[in-house]
Amino acid sequence: MRVRFVVLLGGVLLAGCGSSPEPVCVDDGHADGPPCVERIGSPAEFEAVSIEAGYLTGSDRITKYMAPAREDETLLPALFQNGRRTMEHLTFLITFFPERFSGLDPQAYMDLVLRRDTRDYYSGAVVHIDDPILGSIYGFTVYTLSSSAELLEPDEVLALHGCLDAVFDAGELYYTFDPFDAMARQKAAEWVEPGFPIYFY
Repeated sequence: MRVRFVVLLGGVLLAGCGSSPEPVCVDDGHADGPPCVERIGSPAEFEAVSIEAGYLTGSDRITKYMAPAREDETLLPALFQNGRRTMEHLTFLITFFPERFSGLDPQAYMDLVLRRDTRDYYSGAVVHIDDPILGSIYGFTVYTLSSSAELLEPDEVLALHGCLDAVFDAGELYYTFDPFDAMARQKAAEWVEPGFPIYFY
């Protein structure tokens, strides 16, 4: 495990956080809770929308998030998926936002989330990590196409981190990497003082 920690830069504009005058994650009375939440305010609230999984080294719980990739009032705001209802993001979108995504197929999903030129939303995992040095922390990953040209730049991650951190109060939030995403890890290792904490497990 290796951690690079830097202090967040003050006064950074949070691009693409999104907002909605009305709640978009409506409690439908399901026994496992609402399909999503727009804020996680405590460790207990994270546990309520996550499932047990050792996804990353040292992690014990996981859920997923999505956040708008740009300022656009027509997009959904940042939200956290309820992993107890479904962990599959495409299924989540089609099932709980059919008015927006009823015809979404895997190719269209790649355009919506994975490809920079067409991306409307960022998405990835949020995990709880019990680190022997840092203690209880949280990490978020970002899904992209498996291409060096699609890897995120520091300013993109900085804006996304700020967006998620503004609605995530369960604990300190680090940028980290999916187990299969060695290219993103290698790219981030080259960054110097990017403005957000990075967790290398």
